[in-house]
Amino acid sequence: MNLLEMNKKININAAVCVAALTGLTLSGCATDALEGNDSLQNMEQAKTIVAYIDQPATTRACITSDLEGQTEVPVLWSPDDALGVFTDAQENNIRYSNTNHKSNVEVATFASETTVSGTPEYAYYPYSTSAGTDKTALKGEIPQTQTMNLVTGMIPGDYKIGEHASTTSSGSQFRFTHLFSPIRVKFDGTGTALADDRLIGIDLTVTRNGAAVPVSGSFTFNATDGSYTKVSTSNKVTFDWPTHPVMNVANHGYATIFPEIMTGDNLTFTIRTSAHTATLTVTAKVDFEPNTVYTFPLTLSNFNTSLSVTGRTSVTTGTFTAATYNVDGLPESISIFPINTDGPGSDGTKSISQMISAKGWDIIGFAEDFEYHTELTSALGDYTFGTHRGSVSSASSNNTDGLCFATRNASCSFANESWTEFTSSAGGLTSGANTCINKGFRHYVVTLNDGVVVDVIITHMNTYSDSGSDHINAQHAQLTQIAQYISGLTGNNRPVIFMGDTNCRYTRHDFQTYFWQYLADDQICGDPWVDYQWDGVFPTYGSDQKSLVVSDATGTNADTDIIYSSQKGEVVDKVMYINDSGASVQIYANGYNRDADFSGMADHWPIVVEFYYEMTTTSQANVNEWEEEVI
Repeated sequence: MNLLEMNKKININAAVCVAALTGLTLSGCATDALEGNDSLQNMEQAKTIVAYIDQPATTRACITSDLEGQTEVPVLWSPDDALGVFTDAQENNIRYSNTNHKSNVEVATFASETTVSGTPEYAYYPYSTSAGTDKTALKGEIPQTQTMNLVTGMIPGDYKIGEHASTTSSGSQFRFTHLFSPIRVKFDGTGTALADDRLIGIDLTVTRNGAAVPVSGSFTFNATDGSYTKVSTSNKVTFDWPTHPVMNVANHGYATIFPEIMTGDNLTFTIRTSAHTATLTVTAKVDFEPNTVYTFPLTLSNFNTSLSVTGRTSVTTGTFTAATYNVDGLPESISIFPINTDGPGSDGTKSISQMISAKGWDIIGFAEDFEYHTELTSALGDYTFGTHRGSVSSASSNNTDGLCFATRNASCSFANESWTEFTSSAGGLTSGANTCINKGFRHYVVTLNDGVVVDVIITHMNTYSDSGSDHINAQHAQLTQIAQYISGLTGNNRPVIFMGDTNCRYTRHDFQTYFWQYLADDQICGDPWVDYQWDGVFPTYGSDQKSLVVSDATGTNADTDIIYSSQKGEVVDKVMYINDSGASVQIYANGYNRDADFSGMADHWPIVVEFYYEMTTTSQANVNEWEEEVI
């Protein structure tokens, strides 16, 4: 059944309805339109799959635009999508990757990077090595916690199978359909006690006559016919918004559930915001079906009589910016030995200072602040700086780390500067780029408002070299040292920002093993680049993974790199944040920006993140006091 045939309304409450979104009618997607595409003619037939949607259309991988007033659902293939494919000669779950790495598209070409024999026969999405090699019993999971991303519109937990349509000289063409029920969660707290809050997450729990109805969990599925068997399930799914949008405007997100909801089932929504918890129970008036998108319109003012709200009596909120910037401040030469002839130098560093002054960032962590510190601070009279430990004068050990810290006097202040030397390095004890200075990390305690305090850690880690594993091992050890230090701060009940030139990439450094696992269980971590550019999913680590390089990078290599936009591509400069779950102060990233205004000013563009903070005092008083709205 295609979505075009599902133009019906699904009542879940006497006062409001849930609509099944109408068809994916996209011109130019029919089979005959693809067969004449010259760009596809020379691809190897067995290594290529053209994934498309017939007319009327059925499915794609992400939803990228608002749907208000539309009769079409623009669901697209994402640049990072990959298919699992079985040919008529191979039974080994072959990975086919999207060949378009730049944008979401209506029709996508997927190619295998390995030798393929036979003709593609069955395909499924998303590819996973853990799915196994039995095409009739592949393993999958609809996660209980699904991350919402309003920027990319990705649909978490979405599984599809492809139906083979034809084979031409351009490759095998497949049309795909959803196995389960994609859902759209809309929310709007305007006119309610939640209006000024930030959304943390929404829990949906489904019951039928008091018994649990499975909506998430693990399963096996058959790529040949789309049948599935549930293995381990839950009647709850949590929609998580790591970007924490405001509640006083209409927002949405996408998720997936098992199509098990039936007429009469109770759907309980628990809405968790920065200052309140609201609970709402409604009744389904229709049976859910697979390959059909449903909308849950949580316009909360419509539920005045049935919404139970508890909250906190005091909430302090605000925003601030944090930036990390490697200013490339090594001197042009040491004695007669040239070391940085293409750096910004004195005049360029003055320009950097002037640009930062115009930007007005609140917290700044500098790396490679060596020779031109006076020039760097020349236009920043409204900032307070941490210790500057000087430049380098020899190719051997120098008593400096090249780090410097600054806070804007009008918005914040810092105290308690401390420095910790890395216990692991590479490059020799008395020479080499990594050991000619004393590498380590600094810790500052920054006050943003009365009672709003965050810990900030800045660093410039080991440089990377292809000459061997010593550098990678040193970087892993340094990541662990920082993570253990951060974990030790948990008793302070303060958020932590960790930023700097890490010289690390997720594809070539194992952050999970050497960083994240050392943080305490009640410390909630995030990377705004991952949140906003990668749908909350960290790039895969592994020696066979290509680096995700920015489009402005030089010296790239098609064999080792994938080129993305300046924002989506990965750089070694990182800004990460860690919250203690029970602390009264929490911070959330409002976005991610690699600032291209600084192009030509040092070899790193700064990474700038605007953070939102909130400090709350908890109370359990009922605050459901708004007047009823006439529907």
